[in-house]
Amino acid sequence: MASSPLPGPNDILLASPSSAFQPDALSQPRPGHANLKPNQVGQVILYGIPIVSLVIDGQERLCLAQISNTLLKNFSYNEIHNRRVALGITCVQCTPVQLEILRRAGAMPISSRRCGMITKREAERLCKSFLGENRPPKLPDNFAFDVSHECAWGCRGSFIPARYNSSRAKCIKCSYCNMYFSPNKFIFHSHRTPDAKYTQPDAANFNSWRRHLKLTDKSPQDELVFAWEDVKAMFNGGSRKRALPQPGTHPACHPLSSPERPPEHRCSPKSSGATKLVQTRSIAFSSQTLMLREIFGEKDQLETTADMDVH
Repeated sequence: MASSPLPGPNDILLASPSSAFQPDALSQPRPGHANLKPNQVGQVILYGIPIVSLVIDGQERLCLAQISNTLLKNFSYNEIHNRRVALGITCVQCTPVQLEILRRAGAMPISSRRCGMITKREAERLCKSFLGENRPPKLPDNFAFDVSHECAWGCRGSFIPARYNSSRAKCIKCSYCNMYFSPNKFIFHSHRTPDAKYTQPDAANFNSWRRHLKLTDKSPQDELVFAWEDVKAMFNGGSRKRALPQPGTHPACHPLSSPERPPEHRCSPKSSGATKLVQTRSIAFSSQTLMLREIFGEKDQLETTADMDVH
């Protein structure tokens, strides 16, 4: 793979002008966005499905439970939760009043007790990671994100999207030692500078770099934030789609399905282990019974022989 000329060791590329980006049509502000009222109910079309929206803290948010039950109904709760955490999407819990509004709007069932809300942009990212393809964003040539982390003594570097062609690609150039690291290794790389402050790593692991690695600019442009989010969504399992059987297709004919086991063969690992333990104890008990029978049998024979000798 041909690499473009990189900046010098002391040159850290910051955000390019907004004209260099091509903003996604989905990220454009909606008409009347500034006139949103608290707890205002609306509707957003997401992948052709209407989703109820609610204004919370001046921001339009969508019901995550409704998205999970409609667009992502073919995926488990753990899959959706793990993907949401990996993408850095935080849920905002609605108040009892807001929950009642969602119930009346048909977004939540009557028996629901709580509901997490995410922004429209976050909902698009989450659904895209399951239903779409995570393609690299269109960025200017020789572009790099100025990123940093605060694990241990912290570090700063340049994330080069052109080099990010796999999950383990060494695409981050350290601003201090000019060495290249993969994203999951860079969060364990730090330098102790005079103004550095040690921070105990908060359960940092090789799969949490998306949570620890952040843009150095504290107030970046929206286009830069969206491009950074799209880059982080790459190689995150988003391109894997679950193949589902077509309507009218027999489950045994589907390549990814397996014939259902009879009920008598279904057993959890715990029940299987308990069954083996009972069988082992039964065999041991039977062995002890046979030994006792042999011992007492020999004793009876000896007593009978002794009585015959006396007579």
